[in-house]
Amino acid sequence: MSAPSALPALRRRNLVILRAGDASLHRGWSAEPNRDFDLFISYYGQQPELHKADADYYEMRRGPKWSCIGDLLAEHAGLIEQYDAFWFPDDDLAATTETLNRMFGLFHGFGLALAQPALTRDSYYSWDTLLQNPRYLLRHVAFVEVMAPLFEKSALKACLKTFSESRSGWGLDWVWPQLAGKGRKDSIAVLDATPVKHTRPLGGDLYRNNPDMDPRRDEQRLLERYGLQASRFSNKYLLYGGIARVPPSWWERITLGLRSMNARRRMRRIERRAAAAGAASQSESSSAS
Repeated sequence: MSAPSALPALRRRNLVILRAGDASLHRGWSAEPNRDFDLFISYYGQQPELHKADADYYEMRRGPKWSCIGDLLAEHAGLIEQYDAFWFPDDDLAATTETLNRMFGLFHGFGLALAQPALTRDSYYSWDTLLQNPRYLLRHVAFVEVMAPLFEKSALKACLKTFSESRSGWGLDWVWPQLAGKGRKDSIAVLDATPVKHTRPLGGDLYRNNPDMDPRRDEQRLLERYGLQASRFSNKYLLYGGIARVPPSWWERITLGLRSMNARRRMRRIERRAAAAGAASQSESSSAS
């Protein structure tokens, strides 16, 4: 493993930690200026320093996603104190800088502990409840997926020990809401206003690079440890509420339309009076000369 690159000169409040392969899509995330997050790339491939130029922090580390992130944060524990929110996306998610900036903004603005961006309707997916619902800005739920979880600092601290408890990552998404939820049904959400696209079939490099992995056994062991066997079947369907996109009523539209027309009439009257006053002033100046 190579050492992380130096601390960036301007530290932002959000950190993206990415386990990146050779075909990672992260460049689209930071293609626009004024991004509101730093990027730590933990590269698991075999080409020395691939993607290093794209990163604020960089390392090379072989192994599966979650146990490696757990090791990374154990080795660089100071990172947790330096940021307010942490996103752990898969490297096959397509998104723009604007989308991710807004994702972090919604996360902070609504005081969330744990969240994920919704998936676009044309994404590869496991659970259709995580696909974007355009009626909502966000939905308060009891489950987010290991594909792209977003943690507030204290929630990350509460869940960090679990990162090494499932080598495949299976089962973690059932445990995290129990540890990170702060006892509030409005602390966990799917962010429908900032969807990302999952571009590749499920599994991918994780199973190709770790053929001895037993995901179902990992999940079962974790559910037994935390007593969450029933949650495995029900939590992905729980919807506690949400922030909806509500169209204005016909009465509101008519009322605002009439007020807008009146405002334009007032503006035209003011403009006519100003034009008349200007013409009169010019006429007086001509007479005086």
